[in-house]
Amino acid sequence: MPLLRFLPSQKNGEIASNTKLLISGRQLGVEIRFGCAACRCGTCAVRITEGQSHLTPMRKDEENMLKKLKQTTDGSIRLACQARVLGDCTIDLDFQDQYTPDVGFDDADS
Repeated sequence: MPLLRFLPSQKNGEIASNTKLLISGRQLGVEIRFGCAACRCGTCAVRITEGQSHLTPMRKDEENMLKKLKQTTDGSIRLACQARVLGDCTIDLDFQDQYTPDVGFDDADS
């Protein structure tokens, strides 16, 4: 089972493979900020500091949302409601305090 490590809380735990990051965090008692949990708001973006390749590949809807948020699509930032865990990784939740999900949106996108 994959091992997840959440920063800055240092909470660690094993999680069933193919579980979404958002659900994984909840199961391990870690609060991940989220809004819709359906790739429509971008609120659940997190930074992956280790193990980016241990998450499912980014789908087009997640990539498009990250672009709207003016975030990188290189895999270091992922939406917790979309990325599924396949192996060990480290997630930095401090990132959620460093951006505002609505920054990249204009009235036409809403």
